[in-house]
Amino acid sequence: MIGDGFKNLIGGVELVGEGETQFMVAASAASQVSRCTPQKSLEEKACEDLKFVILDAAKMPFITRNVSTAWKAGHPGVLTKDSTRQADNRKKVCLPSFPRPYGGQCDEYPFASSRQGGAGSQEHEVPARENQCQGGTLSTKYVAARIVDGDDFLVVITHPDKIAPGPFQGIDIALGQSC
Repeated sequence: MIGDGFKNLIGGVELVGEGETQFMVAASAASQVSRCTPQKSLEEKACEDLKFVILDAAKMPFITRNVSTAWKAGHPGVLTKDSTRQADNRKKVCLPSFPRPYGGQCDEYPFASSRQGGAGSQEHEVPARENQCQGGTLSTKYVAARIVDGDDFLVVITHPDKIAPGPFQGIDIALGQSC
């Protein structure tokens, strides 16, 4: 059971499983995955009827840093897809005035494609490659998992040990990684 695999609570996030099956979720969502095994959850990209959107920290260390620090700040781990709000949500975050001192791009969490996105989302500067990777990853994951408007989904971070240890400072530490 995932409940038995919780290694520790790190202020707003929980690590689930061990080794290659370890992943991170928002502490607020941990009880929703407590009925499933880590390995089966990752294979099925779901726990019972809760679908997963998996972000790989080895490929997107700064994106996953933004997500995990947003969870620590109280943002939800379970989001609701809502493409009808995406355009409006994008008008409220990552504005041209958002500082990009290292030439990166703005990333927001919760995602603009979710009901929880928009005003109040956490914004961090990330490498352009990661931001482009995430956009394609989300679109692909929504289709693959059959996540449609109105569906709840759990954001999961794999390889949590690869989350960037600090903010983006102009160097893409996962440059050799593909999406």
